[in-house]
Amino acid sequence: MLEINIPNMIMIGGATRNVGKTSLTGKILKKLSAENYIIGLKIKTLYTGDHFFHGKDRHPLADNEKYRIIEEFDNTTAEDTAKMLLAGAKRVFRIKVKSEFIADAIQELNAKIQETPLFICESNSLRTVVKPGVFLMIKHQDGRAMKPSAKRLQQFADRIILTDGKKHDFDIASIAITKNTWKLME
Repeated sequence: MLEINIPNMIMIGGATRNVGKTSLTGKILKKLSAENYIIGLKIKTLYTGDHFFHGKDRHPLADNEKYRIIEEFDNTTAEDTAKMLLAGAKRVFRIKVKSEFIADAIQELNAKIQETPLFICESNSLRTVVKPGVFLMIKHQDGRAMKPSAKRLQQFADRIILTDGKKHDFDIASIAITKNTWKLME
């Protein structure tokens, strides 16, 4: 597994859709964005045969398109990226990528960003190529079927967070930023 070390990133993955990644992301941003320059990322990785776990795809990639990087500017929509802006992210990007090109997409994004920000990212699949400062995975406590990508990557989670669909068993105060690196406090 290729690993690009990005200690200035906290990555939040989910075992299923609608498990509360964006609500947890928003709480973290509200707590830490006033004192820190944080860029939000939402990554939608397209795997062959994994369509059920992504919901409706309103803007699919063309056959010859490897990935698409879109910066979000509108915080008035219902999109998760707009919610990140509202919660305090200074900039937000959405990346839609075919699974085999995820390393290319994140390297292009890094090349576009001139500053050295903190990143908060919603993705499981980015963990296949990036070692973040912290990787959190959220699972339903009722044991719902996991996405194949989540099954493969849960072993790399720094913490598994359980949810009942309304709240997480996680204290946001356990997240710290030290020297531009995300950390979990015990």
